[in-house]
Amino acid sequence: MDLAFTPDAFPCGCLITTLSEQLILRANRYFYQECQQDPIAQQRLSDVLTPASKIVLESFVMPMLLDLGHCEEIQLTVQGRSGERLPVLVNAHVQQADEPLIYWVFNSARQRDKLYQELVDLRNALEEKAERLELLSQTDELTGLLNRRAFISRSLALLKQAERHQQSCSFLLLDIDYFKQINDIHGHACGDAVLRALGGLLLQNCREHDVLARIGGEEFAVFCLDQGAEPAAAFAGKLLKLVNQQPFDGLTVTVSIGVATATLMPFEQLYKHADLLLYDAKHAGRNQVCSAIYPRHDLNPQP
Repeated sequence: MDLAFTPDAFPCGCLITTLSEQLILRANRYFYQECQQDPIAQQRLSDVLTPASKIVLESFVMPMLLDLGHCEEIQLTVQGRSGERLPVLVNAHVQQADEPLIYWVFNSARQRDKLYQELVDLRNALEEKAERLELLSQTDELTGLLNRRAFISRSLALLKQAERHQQSCSFLLLDIDYFKQINDIHGHACGDAVLRALGGLLLQNCREHDVLARIGGEEFAVFCLDQGAEPAAAFAGKLLKLVNQQPFDGLTVTVSIGVATATLMPFEQLYKHADLLLYDAKHAGRNQVCSAIYPRHDLNPQP
């Protein structure tokens, strides 16, 4: 079979240039058409490239060709007649002769760049979706505060910091008094409104680095790093007063608060103390604060 072997038959740009000045000696039809170039006498390869690609050609491609004699899959950008920029993948080989020549192959990278950009966009979209899902997994849907799992995770991280610096920590546990009656008498929509309002009030009055969460039902928790017993009790008293003054859709709402303060105490134990103190506040008549200081591993509060 007699096959015609001509550069114009190939679906890629084929060029031959001099090694010294990269003068284009010959180029096939595909190169001129696809790259929107006109055959010009004494035209150099750099003449058809964008300014940035000229720098890559001179500072990277040519030194590689002079050193290794070839280069593979270098991306450059051709500047077309109409101003359009065409990304191309370039392979080149130096042919040694009386006058060394460079044989170039240019392949359009339009589709590759398009697919790459689509992959980048898809990756960014997936990362954003993952961030949203992670945020949702950590957030209480009703109040927008942290949920129980996220609260414990962040509090444990702060507790490790407190241990390193021998800092006191305070755990506040709040529970809405007679919340079941609110739901039974006024409906769950009203109960949800009370939970949202209380969550907003707590968020406005907690310190920026405090960990605040709705940990279930009508129960909220605040973990305070580097806060001693007296400031923690004063903060709880302030919250109690604010709740009493806050109109909740015309309802009178109160809370009971347990405040446990300790240094170098495991999180589970500090949580247990706060829960017991909350129970004491409920048992003592509700709408009040019960607080105590605990030494590490000592279940008996100091008076």
